[in-house]
Parts: sequence; structure tokens; C-alpha cells
Amino acid sequence: MSLGARKVDANNHRLLAYLCAVALMTVLVLARAQDTAAPRPATVTAESSQPLTANGVPEAKQGEETHARKLAGTSWRLVKILSMDDSVYAPNDTSKYTLDFRADGTAAILADCNRGTGTWTSTSASQLQFGPIAATKALCPPGSLSERYLAQFQWVRSYVLKNGHLYLATMADGSIIELEPIERPLAATVLGEEVRTSKAGEMQEIVLTRLFDRYAEEQGIEVTDAEIDTYVENMRRGMRAEGLTAEDDLTPEEAAEVEQMRRDMGRSMIRQWKLNRALYRQYGGRIIFQQLGPEPLDAYRQYLEERQVAGDFKIHEKGFEGTFWRYFTDDSMHSFYASGSEEEARAFATPPWDSKSAAE
Repeated sequence: MSLGARKVDANNHRLLAYLCAVALMTVLVLARAQDTAAPRPATVTAESSQPLTANGVPEAKQGEETHARKLAGTSWRLVKILSMDDSVYAPNDTSKYTLDFRADGTAAILADCNRGTGTWTSTSASQLQFGPIAATKALCPPGSLSERYLAQFQWVRSYVLKNGHLYLATMADGSIIELEPIERPLAATVLGEEVRTSKAGEMQEIVLTRLFDRYAEEQGIEVTDAEIDTYVENMRRGMRAEGLTAEDDLTPEEAAEVEQMRRDMGRSMIRQWKLNRALYRQYGGRIIFQQLGPEPLDAYRQYLEERQVAGDFKIHEKGFEGTFWRYFTDDSMHSFYASGSEEEARAFATPPWDSKSAAE
């Protein structure tokens, strides 16, 4: 399940501990299937580009394609950082300073001896913003640009693609970050979208997310506020039963963050359970135990086989084929519900967030 990146003050042990407790209670109180629905890729509206003008970076011409979808799934390495005072900071080894715009809306950063993760969003053709970046704090060798590079992302507000390079503009001191592309192999295509990555697991995640998102839309799967309310209350009862009362000591701001975390978790988990139920009702088959609840393994496989035959996705990197299918075909990886058992019959009969009501 993807909860989205959140920045928590390292000194605020109380909130951190409570957030961990909330996550733990998700497993203990509301067992159900893991959410495969990662955050959607950044989307944009068809607005005209706003050019960068600082430090001599060329403006984007009218009509130049700068939509954020061009960034999804791309990887870049740092060329240089240009400050407003004309100072230039260029890395000795560009391979040690990279930026990955993952198609699920997360960002991965390599900054010399440190690594960072966060989120990225874009609401117009040239607008770009990063969420809080959680990064390691290793002491890199003298001359490293690690701290300077990582510090830029919180201030990024716009971008331009020009002559194959990516320019990020900051609002702090007018710095411009120039990056050049890192070519990734074409691993797969799904619903007309190219998936370029050198990692089989990332390819699988993107393919499954796109296909299951479309299936959920076709099936009209939605999550209501009332269902989320029931989920949250169920979680509260479970935490009280376990003696977890630290929420009483949180500040209003911390309590609001915990509440939003609960609701985000509830929405994604309820949606995935409904998706699993729909697949099971359509295809049947065996059900497996998972830490967070039952999964209709045979239904997954049959659905994916149909989608592959229909041409909805194709794996181009043949070495990734086995990795993609192993979860769905290797029975030794799983524990199965006993066929015909009462437990199997109940797996998708009653919503786990509301054990008192029957499924519709």
C-alpha cells in the first residue's frame, strides 16, 4: 500500500511513534489486501508554457511541448546548478547526482553519497513542485554537491524542456538546475503508455497499476466517505483495545496529520478490497492469505492473461517476463485458503472495515 511520502520532524519522536502505531494497527485491525493502486502520475491542464528567463536559459517557444506527462517515467543526471549571482556548481561525476520522475508520482534522488525520496506534482504545462524530500544524512567527501543539490528541490516551482535538457527554476534565489536525460530501456507498454525502466519490479508495479485502475473504473468501484468513516472508527476501537492512547498527547496539527493518514489508508484499502471482490466474482479461483488480507490469485492471473492477449500490455524486455508472472504462477510462494472452506466463503462476503454488515 502506498501512503505517499510525508516529512516528519526527526526530533518529534512522539508523532513518529504514533504514526508507526497507526500503520501497525492497519495490519492488526483491518486485515485485507495490499493496495496496488499507486498514486496517479502527475497530470496537467492544457495551459501555455511560462518560460524560464534567469541566467540566460532560453525561453520555451510557443507550442513547445512541456506537459508534465513528458516527465513521468524519465530519469535525469545533474549537469550544473546556476545561481543568480552567476556562480556555477558542476559535479565531478554526473552519475552521482540523478533525479527519477517515477510514473507513480514519486521522485527518487541520488545526491552523491545520499539518497532522497519524495513526491512531485504539476498542475499546468510548466509548473512543477516537489513535496518534502526525506533524505539520508551521510557525510560525503569534500567538494560534494550533495547538500546543495538536495536543498534545491523544496524551492522548485517551474520547469522547461529545451534541446533535450531539463531546466528546473527555484523561487528562493533564482537558481536554475540543469539536467540531462538518462536513457532507460523500453521494458513494456501498457494501454498505449511506454514503460521505460531497468527494474523489473518497477515495470510490474506500473503495468499492474494502470490495468487495475482501468478495471476499477470500468466496474464503477468507488469509496464513500461513510465507508471511510467506518474504517477510521474501527481503527480507533482497535487501537484503544490494544492500549494505544498516545493520540491524546498529540498537538492539533499532529492529530490532523494522523487523521488524514487514516483516511488516506482507508480509501486505498477499501478500494483494493472492492477491486479484489469484483475480480473474484468475475473469475473465481483460489484465494491466498496475505498479511493484509485475502487476494484472488487465480483471478489476477486470468485477468492479466486476457489483457495480454488483448494487447493491453506487452513486455518488451524478455528478461522481465518471468519476474512479472512469478507471483501469479508460482504456488510455492503462497498459502491458500482451503477449497470449499467456510473461511474461503467469507473472504469476500463481508467488508472487513464493517464486519457487522454484509457485502452488497
